[in-house]
Amino acid sequence: MIGAMAHVQGLGITSEKFVSHFIHDLRACLRATGTLPDWIIEDLEGLEDVIPPDVYQYLSDIKVNALRADMLINATRELCTLEWAEEPSTLVELSDVVEETISEFSLPDGFEIDLQMTKQSCTIPYQSFKYVLTELLTNACKHHGAAAGVVRVANIGTDGALHVADDGAGIPESYHGSIFDPFTSLKPRDVVEGSGLGLTIARRRVELWGGTLSIVHDPTCKGANFKMTFGDVT
Repeated sequence: MIGAMAHVQGLGITSEKFVSHFIHDLRACLRATGTLPDWIIEDLEGLEDVIPPDVYQYLSDIKVNALRADMLINATRELCTLEWAEEPSTLVELSDVVEETISEFSLPDGFEIDLQMTKQSCTIPYQSFKYVLTELLTNACKHHGAAAGVVRVANIGTDGALHVADDGAGIPESYHGSIFDPFTSLKPRDVVEGSGLGLTIARRRVELWGGTLSIVHDPTCKGANFKMTFGDVT
């Protein structure tokens, strides 16, 4: 898809419009794939005693994979169009935006957030930052390795960076250099749902506002510790 985007302008269409049309038509196919199993199940109503149970499982698997494909398409579109829809940066109070993002985050049962924030002004794209922080919170809970845990969000003693750390299983050091690469995952997709592009998109968003996103070692952190920096901090 990305290779094709490099050539579409010669066809008299912008790359942005090409991606939009391509995604729209592909998602239409997937909507049908996700809906048809429901119609088949309706047609089989009353025949449960003669229809092998595996048939219903296969129909369910079709729906699940259609949803996964739709998730992947949405993430791919977002990654391909980040530069086109780049959000202007504004001066914000970091602790206020962090608290707002956390208040809107659907924290799984059993998890809690340890907020350690001090006043810090940053020039960042407001919604883009909230997206990145939400992705890091989601990642911390999803890959924690236990049904309960603590996620620490802090900018105290970090030289102006924001750290998002958890007390989970952590990320092996051998993966620290590749965890932001597309489709890198420590667990199979059928174990932990996801597009495989969440951290890739998050890092690219941070780079667009002039910051960095990395995973760093912290002896006080049992699990993974992500470090986000900002291009303009006061």
